[in-house]
Amino acid sequence: MSAEIKGMDEVLAKLEEKLGERKLNAVEKEALKPAADYVKNEVKSAVSFFQDTGATVNEVVVGKPRKRQGENSVKVGWNGPMGRYAIIHLNEFGYTRNGKHYTPRGLGKLQATYDKIKPQYQALVRSILKGKLL
Repeated sequence: MSAEIKGMDEVLAKLEEKLGERKLNAVEKEALKPAADYVKNEVKSAVSFFQDTGATVNEVVVGKPRKRQGENSVKVGWNGPMGRYAIIHLNEFGYTRNGKHYTPRGLGKLQATYDKIKPQYQALVRSILKGKLL
């Protein structure tokens, strides 16, 4: 799941020309932090729908903003002692056991949440970038 803001390539190229690559990277990473926290909170509320022990909700984490393949990004995922990262895909996609397909309560919840919050996430990143650069 990734979000793309249209027209940002041209804007970022002009800003990079004006400010320099290092300054622009720092500003982009600063904009990603609050946006990632927003996504984390939305994911937590989405997975709380099918929580049992609460481990799935409690283990949602946000990584550090990093430059990957030339793009600044931040990962939102699961990490903790209960190992939810290894089984969350079963809730999202369902599973087959002994020839029978099981559809858990959380089937498709993460994708639906992503689709719902994508415009708000993009607007948040855009407004933070405007505030930092203007």
